Amino acid sequence: MSFADIFMLDEGEINVEKEEIISLLKRIGLTDYESRAYIGLVMRSHGTAENIANVADIPRTSAYKVLESLLQREMVISQGGRPAVYYPVPPREIKEKLLADAERAFEKLERLQGVLSERGVPQLIYTIVGRERILSKVGDMIDTAKSSLLISGPSLRDVLQDSAGRISNAVKRGVTVKVVTEPNTKVPDDVEVVRKQDMVAIDVLVDSEQALLSSPDLSICGYTDNPFLVTHFEYFLDITG
Repeated sequence: MSFADIFMLDEGEINVEKEEIISLLKRIGLTDYESRAYIGLVMRSHGTAENIANVADIPRTSAYKVLESLLQREMVISQGGRPAVYYPVPPREIKEKLLADAERAFEKLERLQGVLSERGVPQLIYTIVGRERILSKVGDMIDTAKSSLLISGPSLRDVLQDSAGRISNAVKRGVTVKVVTEPNTKVPDDVEVVRKQDMVAIDVLVDSEQALLSSPDLSICGYTDNPFLVTHFEYFLDITG
């Protein structure tokens, strides 16, 4: 059922459809509040933070933060003013972008197919699931960095905010830190910054000894400390960067 079809339903049916849509949006990485706010905007066509808080049933104190997060995800746009008015990016546009990103990601994965057995011995990749566990792993990797640290990705705000102190300490230890991210993303001081568009995953590389590849929403990642696989991954990033 499309968003437009919702308007043909009664209130009870609308609530059922909304809860199903919320569940589906959460599966692609949105939080509960983000899902509710986006649905609210789609149903209203536009609105202020206060308007959306009311229709989405989220706290007014959280509305601005949630809408700013949706702006970062490029799911809403904002028209300046006091108060600001927000508009949803059409669902079809978001669907097409997600499908295009997924296609590119799997094309890149196909290039890595078979690398685990290239030398005829097992090459271990550990799967980590869950945003907090992945952020914790990234923090542990940064803490162990001795000479080099690379962090790259399209949506690094959460990673950089969560690890700001650890990155600062790494710089003080003499670690060379490089961040590759989209324009306008705020990065810590004293790090090399490269601005780049159209990235599809979050990558963390430490000392040519550890590598982590995560989905942009930090819901699942792969991690390895196998030297051969890390070197292969570094080369892959270099030729596709």
